[in-house]
Amino acid sequence: MFPFETRQLLFSVTSFDRDRALLRLLDAAPELGVTDTQERVTPDLDRKKRVISRDTILKQGEQLISELGSSRSLLEIQYEGEVGTGLGPTLEFYSLVSKELQRADLQLWKGATVKIGSELEAMEEEVGISDCVEYVHSDSGLYPLPIARNCKSSHRTKIKNKFQFLGKFMAKAVLDNRMIDLPFSQPFYQWLLGEEASFDVGDMKGIDPEIANTVTHLQGIVHKKSRLEADRGLSPQEKQEQISQLSMDGCPIEDLGLDFTLPGYPNIELRKGGRDMAVTLDNLASYVSLVSHWMLIEGVSTQMEAVREGFNAVFPISSLGMFYPDELDQIFCGTVQTFNPWDIKVLSDSCKPDHGYTFDSLSVVNLFEILAGYNQDDQRAFLQFVTGCPRLPIGSFKSLTPPLTIVKKTFDTPEVNPDDYLPSVMTCANYLKLPDYSSKEIMRDKLRLAAAEGQYCFHLS
Repeated sequence: MFPFETRQLLFSVTSFDRDRALLRLLDAAPELGVTDTQERVTPDLDRKKRVISRDTILKQGEQLISELGSSRSLLEIQYEGEVGTGLGPTLEFYSLVSKELQRADLQLWKGATVKIGSELEAMEEEVGISDCVEYVHSDSGLYPLPIARNCKSSHRTKIKNKFQFLGKFMAKAVLDNRMIDLPFSQPFYQWLLGEEASFDVGDMKGIDPEIANTVTHLQGIVHKKSRLEADRGLSPQEKQEQISQLSMDGCPIEDLGLDFTLPGYPNIELRKGGRDMAVTLDNLASYVSLVSHWMLIEGVSTQMEAVREGFNAVFPISSLGMFYPDELDQIFCGTVQTFNPWDIKVLSDSCKPDHGYTFDSLSVVNLFEILAGYNQDDQRAFLQFVTGCPRLPIGSFKSLTPPLTIVKKTFDTPEVNPDDYLPSVMTCANYLKLPDYSSKEIMRDKLRLAAAEGQYCFHLS
């Protein structure tokens, strides 16, 4: 009955403690904080600051969330050897841990292995400095890598611990109104909401479209076979003849070379002795049922139950029940991860020029035009540089708190050429110090360079 925005506000003011509820209400309706009486109630949130090293961020993230996950205190992060503190470094902590959780060597996710790095890492790689770090990518979103029944208990425990941490990490991010940067699949969110009992073959499209197409095709053959067997107008001989002609694109089932192992995972047997059991027309129904059951439920239940267990340790996962699975990406990750060009009007309505700049300043006009031409990678790099997080909150730029403020970068001596300097930021205040460049092209180049090289460090600018 209620639109998403209403349910989101209801969720944020009923799922947590009084002070967080007050904070969210005041964010949504600042006029509530203005009152004539002295009995004004203001949020009083305790903050716990922790200094961590960038070198072992996942390990330290696990220790921090284990220690403070269920704490009502707001977690604040500072990095060793860097003076920056507050919102920017904290938001960046959540995005960096998100990236680390997608490392291929952790063996957590199903998908292709890719190398993702910044322009700076690419330059380092050219001269042989950078270590090759591989990450998992899936077009349909992240879903746990299935694990076999007979896998070593030490491996199972290690995987279970990581997913338990993930659950706590996700819940703590929502609790503290932070965003994570993990592109989960639809079936992952269905698991979060306890909807796994309703899975069928069609849900496999949200995990692996190729396998889903093949299994759907095979299921069609199973249905045709059932219809032929139930057709009373055919003699037994006619039934047998038509059934024997059933094939997949002209190839008989027996010639497909399938056995009772999970497609793509020859070490995972769908049933005991499955490696030595060929798939035939007679046992095809069982094969189709087992593939979808293993892919969606059996192979991932340890991991997904660990996620729910970790989540519940921070606050009840049942609170998410007021959302549909396809809405949860906005709750955890902010704006939906589809590419939308930034609109100049939205930028001018949401951002605030100050200290030397107005909306009529050529540099501000140029900035909005440059941002409006950004592709998705440019957008993420710019947001990471300016806010510490590669995604915008729900509601896009209008919901950025505080709003993006653009000020003129000043210099001590008048003879300084602004074209020689990079822009700088204060991520805790979403504050961009932009030199008054002589042309749009120079501004575009300097912004790109600053976003590539100015990430992942918080020093005084």
